[in-house]
Amino acid sequence: MKFGSSKSTFGGSDTPTDLRSFLGDGTDINGEVKFTEIMRVDATISGTISSDNGSLLVMEKGRVKAMVQAGTVEISGIVEGTITAKTSVKIHSTGRVYGDIFTPALIIEHGAVFDGKCHMLNDASQGKSSGKSDKPAQQPADVKTVNAV
Repeated sequence: MKFGSSKSTFGGSDTPTDLRSFLGDGTDINGEVKFTEIMRVDATISGTISSDNGSLLVMEKGRVKAMVQAGTVEISGIVEGTITAKTSVKIHSTGRVYGDIFTPALIIEHGAVFDGKCHMLNDASQGKSSGKSDKPAQQPADVKTVNAV
């Protein structure tokens, strides 16, 4: 089943396009979930969710209390825990995120709730972070810091 375009909004052409996993309403999972391509969640998941480059879609009925690691993450439901995304995190207007986010790009729609810290990564290779580092992202060489007096 094809889902969306193969072109990413953020320049990557390797964005997954096949919906391979669907966890429906009424499903409760406790433990570790690994996936490839795209996984849609309308279920309740507790534990860890991981994918090397896949896209996680937490729909309005989705409830996730987990450490999440994926290529891209889109949230319309509720996520509690640390999110690490190589490409981007998007919180839709119905989405609620309670926890820290590690990603190079964060989009928050009007009406969404985000209660946590965002750590902006400066390149996709840092998306492999365990989410435990408090070190700020390196500034590009052409950016100068100016201290106000």
